[in-house]
Amino acid sequence: MNIALGGLATGLAFGFVLHRGGLTRYSRIMGTLLLQDLKPMKFMFTALAVTALGYGFAGLAGIEALAPRVNPYFGAGHFVGGVIFGVGMALGGF
Repeated sequence: MNIALGGLATGLAFGFVLHRGGLTRYSRIMGTLLLQDLKPMKFMFTALAVTALGYGFAGLAGIEALAPRVNPYFGAGHFVGGVIFGVGMALGGF
């Protein structure tokens, strides 16, 4: 149950940050795909850099709980998740 609440809290925080950054607007996403609006790409690259620095500093500090891990391939689970994500993106854009 705690992991579900943690996932829900993380999802809500992520959605709030995306909304405040203006990354939920159709025009912004289409501008990014057409390489006319680079704000979403800058946002994502900044998040990637901050995460990389956080993992690096956690490793230097010896914090094992934050060690990055590579999840195994789940087979059909990845395929179904990709289809659901693709359908959601298509319906959201339509």
